[in-house]
Amino acid sequence: MAKKSAISGEYIITVEDSGTVRVCKIYDNVIGSLREIAATKNFEIDPKWNTQETGRRIVKEFGDGSIAEIGEYVVTRRENGKIETYRTYANTLGALREIAAEVGFEINEKSNTRNNGSKLVDFINANK
Repeated sequence: MAKKSAISGEYIITVEDSGTVRVCKIYDNVIGSLREIAATKNFEIDPKWNTQETGRRIVKEFGDGSIAEIGEYVVTRRENGKIETYRTYANTLGALREIAAEVGFEINEKSNTRNNGSKLVDFINANK
């Protein structure tokens, strides 16, 4: 269960009751994220493909036709053809650094991921 969380742009930071910090990025620019995902697998994308076609082909190639998990990325193809992408970060501190740079928060390099994540959530929520 989440103790606290914050949303900043495309990112969701969650601090669990245990203190564990999770970061998820839900992409607004889906075609951009599909290109990013394809690059991780050396999967060629035809520039003529739109978002739905690109997503359909990636999900078919790396998943079961409706969902594909590719490393840290998840691509979902809805029944209506809509494509959604998100990323969960294995390197949580790296993700926190990305977010901190965007919001003007200084990561304490001497502190751990849990402390930095908790303080970043507080900072984001205080500055909304």
